[in-house]
Amino acid sequence: MQASREQLMDGDDAVTLITANRRYQVATTDLQLGMFIAELDRPWLDTPFLLQGFLADSQVEIDTLRKCCSYVYVDLEQSSPEVVDAIRRTESQQPEGDVPPQSKSSEKPSAPEPTLAAADPPTRPIPEHLATPSRAPRGNRVYKTRADVRISSDTRQRFRQFVRATSSPMGLGDVDDGSPLGRALAWLKRCFAGDPRPKTGFVERDRASRDAIRGWLPADLALTEYADARSMEQELPRARGTFARCEDVLRTLAADIRIGRIPQIAEVASAVDDIVASMIDNPDALMWVGRMRDEDINTYNHGVKVALYLISLGRQLGFPKKELSHLGLIGVLADVGKIKLPRALLDKPGMLAPPEFRLIKEHVRLGLDALREAGTLPPEAELGIAQHHERLDGSGYPKGLKGNDISIYGRMAAIADSFAALITPRAYANPSAPQDALMNLYEWAGTSFHEPLVEQFVQAVGVFPVGSLIELSSGEVAIVVAHNRVRRLEPRVLVLTWPDKSPLAEPIERDLLSQGKTAQGRLRIVRGLPAGAYGLKLRDYYMADVARANGVPA
Repeated sequence: MQASREQLMDGDDAVTLITANRRYQVATTDLQLGMFIAELDRPWLDTPFLLQGFLADSQVEIDTLRKCCSYVYVDLEQSSPEVVDAIRRTESQQPEGDVPPQSKSSEKPSAPEPTLAAADPPTRPIPEHLATPSRAPRGNRVYKTRADVRISSDTRQRFRQFVRATSSPMGLGDVDDGSPLGRALAWLKRCFAGDPRPKTGFVERDRASRDAIRGWLPADLALTEYADARSMEQELPRARGTFARCEDVLRTLAADIRIGRIPQIAEVASAVDDIVASMIDNPDALMWVGRMRDEDINTYNHGVKVALYLISLGRQLGFPKKELSHLGLIGVLADVGKIKLPRALLDKPGMLAPPEFRLIKEHVRLGLDALREAGTLPPEAELGIAQHHERLDGSGYPKGLKGNDISIYGRMAAIADSFAALITPRAYANPSAPQDALMNLYEWAGTSFHEPLVEQFVQAVGVFPVGSLIELSSGEVAIVVAHNRVRRLEPRVLVLTWPDKSPLAEPIERDLLSQGKTAQGRLRIVRGLPAGAYGLKLRDYYMADVARANGVPA
């Protein structure tokens, strides 16, 4: 039975790889009817296309894409036969010498880089009978094959370098385990083995991004440094109650706004203060609870999660407790205006017509109007809510603000809100793996988002955030339970499956930092997985199993 499972996985992976290699980057000026639009050159949320992936079957859609994007990614597998035939004819005219080396079918995909767990997903060789050439057509069309449909190779490489530089305070990589011997071995490796990693260490990289952010902070903001006051296990019971209370408060607020009653902002602020207190003591606990909840895009659940990411970023930057509460208010209240919009419009599985998109944009104003009726919001919170859809290049809304016109609170809110949206399943879009979502933010840094803030956000939530599904080098699938602050790529995990992906009867906890070496080397994370991968539902493991594993009453 084991052999047949392995054979099945090999076959499935091969088909997936071939499908991935049949996605092309296409300039929007070259778009044709019948092309399946798989990805854009910017966040889907910043365009009228709420359906992530659609068949372009009207000129209106193509014209809209040309207004919104410079290029898109087209999936041949789902495009019309006429489009596929046209591209194949162009491919057949391509001289063999023009085929990029990495696209030739005779070459096998390379294994993931052993020194960086945040690298590309592992690949298996494509069986000969399934392998097909993948060529970039010549001519006027701007087509380019790519193995990954969301993240450019340049961004992936820059992200790897950033992770290498910041994966531990020493920036020393896998050899250094924190001991004097480990540090000595890391030094010897760099001296004699030609360590290709960037020479800028954690301290220098961290200082550079913080210095770039400091100019945007209020002059009188006194920053502080936080350390975990409680373990994840100690904080978990309080975190459960805190998350549930905030959901209840926001549910009541949503009901009040829906019927025109003045919302009770004081209750919301009190619940946010509880979140801040828990996050200060140990952010992992609430992050775990937030990810273990049902994956739902409803306003109050989504709002709590955005608040967690914003507070985590503020904690990373050293914001004092009062300002962390302001960030929490931004997160939980940013999208309350959507309560006044028709649900069918929010869940529409297709392109929004221009009037519909204008109405969606109104949720920012509608939310602020409803909240102002309840009293005065802290100016920092109001600013963040008003600007959480603004983008540095002016492509955002409602005012199309650019660069210096967007406050630090608007910049932070844009990052947290976009990340939460990317990793959450919705009626019209599958979730991204958290690692891929972070690389998306990194790709859009400098155009949509403030790059130093994106770097600090990655450090705040971790390359593999708490509660995210990951695949280990053993083939097992696990959930990240808690970060090791010194070595962010070696967290504590809860193993959910056997290497063949069949579920374990009982999850097993492992600490990747404290593990000993085996004959196969140290167990490590190979890749991040989206929610629901291999049919695993995170809520199935919510609290009971992790509590039992850690000796905490459920």
